[in-house]
Amino acid sequence: MMSDEINTLLVPYQLNYSLWQVMFVIREKNGCTSIEMAEYLNVSKPSIAKRVHALSELQILTHVETEDKRQKKLILSESGESLFKQCAQEIDRFENSLIAQFEPHDIQHVVEMFHNIVRALEAQHSGDQHAN
Repeated sequence: MMSDEINTLLVPYQLNYSLWQVMFVIREKNGCTSIEMAEYLNVSKPSIAKRVHALSELQILTHVETEDKRQKKLILSESGESLFKQCAQEIDRFENSLIAQFEPHDIQHVVEMFHNIVRALEAQHSGDQHAN
């Protein structure tokens, strides 16, 4: 339901939730490769390639050279950065409207619990990789 609502917010910008995720990761990591995006989002490389292609068509991404010439780092273009900021404001307003009914200490408790769950999942994932 959440991604459906975000999709509705993003339609006027020619975006959807999966394209937004790529923009978010690129911004969060201050630029990254397609492989890094696939790992971060836990999706296939072909899925990322399709998203990158769509965003490139919209002139939202820019490729920058890296030391390893086989890999291309992606960053948001100037228009992509501007679009990111606009969409982030829309999404922030939506998210804030959802949590406005809750007490700040309840929100903080949920955030802490969520961070603990993420850490536990990361530890489990790391342990699984070391076992292989």
